[in-house]
Amino acid sequence: MIALLAAGPPLVASMVATTAVTPARPAVQRSELKQPELDTWREYEVLRNDLDKDTLKGFFAKRPQAIAGRLWNIYQTVSTAKREWEEADDGLAPGEKSDEFDPTKDVSGEENFAGTRGARLCDQMSSLGPVSVKVCQTLAQRPDLVGDEASTCFKRLQTSNVPYADSLAWAVLKESLGHSGPIAPGIGGDPSDTTSEPLFASITEKPIAAASLGQVYRATTHEGVDVAVKVQRPDAMRVLAQDYFCFVLVFGIIEAKWRAGGFDNGDIASVVDRVATDILYELDYKREAENALAFEASLDFLGFVTTPKPVPQYSTTKVLVTEWVQGAHLSALPAEQGLRMTRMAVEACTASLVLTGFVHADPHEGNIMLEDDGRLVFLDFGLMSSVEPDIMEAFARGIQGALAEDYVSLAKAFQDTGFVNKPVIYLGKDPTIKSGYDPVTGEDLGLTQFAKDLTRAMGSVEGASSRFGALATVLNQELAPTWKMFTPPYILLLIRTFLTLEGIAARVDPEFNIYEMAMPWAIRRSLSPNTAEGIETLRSTLLTSDNRVQWETLLDLVAQATPSDADANPELARAAAAATATLEATANAEANAAAKSEAMKEAVGSLLGSTQGRALRLALNDLDSTDLASKLLSKEARPMRHAAAGVIAEVFAGVMAPDFGKALGASTDAVDARPVSEAARLLSARRSRWKRKVALMLVGTHLKRQLQRGLPGLFALAAFAYLPLRVVVGGVRQTVLQLLRGGGPKEALPPPPAAVAT
Repeated sequence: MIALLAAGPPLVASMVATTAVTPARPAVQRSELKQPELDTWREYEVLRNDLDKDTLKGFFAKRPQAIAGRLWNIYQTVSTAKREWEEADDGLAPGEKSDEFDPTKDVSGEENFAGTRGARLCDQMSSLGPVSVKVCQTLAQRPDLVGDEASTCFKRLQTSNVPYADSLAWAVLKESLGHSGPIAPGIGGDPSDTTSEPLFASITEKPIAAASLGQVYRATTHEGVDVAVKVQRPDAMRVLAQDYFCFVLVFGIIEAKWRAGGFDNGDIASVVDRVATDILYELDYKREAENALAFEASLDFLGFVTTPKPVPQYSTTKVLVTEWVQGAHLSALPAEQGLRMTRMAVEACTASLVLTGFVHADPHEGNIMLEDDGRLVFLDFGLMSSVEPDIMEAFARGIQGALAEDYVSLAKAFQDTGFVNKPVIYLGKDPTIKSGYDPVTGEDLGLTQFAKDLTRAMGSVEGASSRFGALATVLNQELAPTWKMFTPPYILLLIRTFLTLEGIAARVDPEFNIYEMAMPWAIRRSLSPNTAEGIETLRSTLLTSDNRVQWETLLDLVAQATPSDADANPELARAAAAATATLEATANAEANAAAKSEAMKEAVGSLLGSTQGRALRLALNDLDSTDLASKLLSKEARPMRHAAAGVIAEVFAGVMAPDFGKALGASTDAVDARPVSEAARLLSARRSRWKRKVALMLVGTHLKRQLQRGLPGLFALAAFAYLPLRVVVGGVRQTVLQLLRGGGPKEALPPPPAAVAT
């Protein structure tokens, strides 16, 4: 049985159909057809499979004028943009906005944007290529860094960039697919050619969207399938290579000066290398198609994440054709749907970060849609990040620590993820503060003081325990001057992911707490470690060396995994918030709490029957059930019994009259109904069956042990038999007392006294 508990349920293969659309016609016949329009950039294509600093040095040693020209172009463009932006502010009072900027206007429309200084800024930054655009796309979510106007303007670059000539797009399509005929009837071909078959049955004459690395057309295949056709910019490889080498030169000089001055805060070169490598991966559309399928399959268990399916017959390294998605971006959604989409996006990205280790690193507004059927659609999988198991576990601990304001745990998480050294190194001037390892005990002397400074800093920065950006401020501005800190290269894309998500969340709900929505999946990861250290940590957290329950830890976990009164009772949440919040804020808080509660049920409730629940099952098998019985009947367990009784009361309320159920806060309708795929339903049903099977095996094991212990065991069994009866009676009493106090279904009720369930 131990082996069965350790193994868990049989692995379930991905049930989401990942089969790409297969046209009935034969695959496109490709041949080597060089298009002369692309000759300008052809010499850079040799770098596509061999982009490193040594190769670049040799390549640009023969082309010094290219680097000099690029550096001059960047300097001129940025200087001009800065000057024109500041000139528009001349004569304005401090804090006054330019007349061109109206935050209430929708900048997605040209009538509100064309000709403004924001339009000029976007055009200028977009002209510098993909690296510049990626930076601006991230800054679009950070008005606290660049201001409201610049942030609002940069949002254009998430869904709309300056397109390149359509004739060049047709050339890339033809050369990549080896097609000599027209792109579609009357488009991209020689008008005198009436015999060649078009590549598509139809295609838009102009791109429907332009991004940093390519632009998208809508087309229809000869089989009648609507598709999106993404065509890479012909100069993308040249711009990337030049910018990479410029960064190597500039930051190499900066780093040398820092080191000469005795300042060493990490290897900048490794950061530059990582950024360049990530963007190089983004230039491989075949890799992007594989990433899309892998990402959707990795999140099968959520049931609401989907991606456009690629059409491989029409796709190459520079051309990506996918199914057309019927849906809308955030800017086109009503507020309620926008908030729902944001919650799902945070859940999906957090689950990726702490559970699957395969993270979408570019989730800006242009890359997320809400499909017409309610599913969350991720687009553009060029930038992805992989996370190792030990880092996933450290992030999960960090999320829990930040939300619980347990800054000792958060400090350790920073250390485990590589933000600070092992041991922690102090850079300040206070001679009383020691760091390094104690030569006798081996203790990390700086960790305790670092945790104290972290606690102070988190208390001094507004929103530090609820906003990722505020936490970044704590690290960069409050702690970096006195403690040696790094930004590991692997973490750059993860930071970008959550900064971007947080910016989106703030737009739909200023009070949105990203850690709250991430908590369910962080708890799941903490309870399902797969590293030796993580498994040992879980076991020592739950059990003592003699297998007795770590009671305080258990109470904390139950408190985190149990909905609060506001979570479980929307009427109470509305009444509590109404006095201090707007109606919209109250509705948002209620919906967020309900969504978190639902996510917690999904994340933690299914763990016992999941393949990832091995360590938890083994710990439950080994615990001292006699000790547990006495603890559950103790005074300290009153909150736990009260919570269980509350669940019983809600069940009773749901069974009884609807008005009565509403009076007790029981919900008969889903507050945040989300689509669930058939694959997720099947997986959930399988886990539920296995959970029941595991529970019966655990009960049988502990029952057998107690019977073997004689009289003490019989007393323990009597306690276990009495406990559910006590909880049910408490639930009935809560139901009756709340009915007597309720006065009607619409009247908000105070929580029942704790003594009711005891």
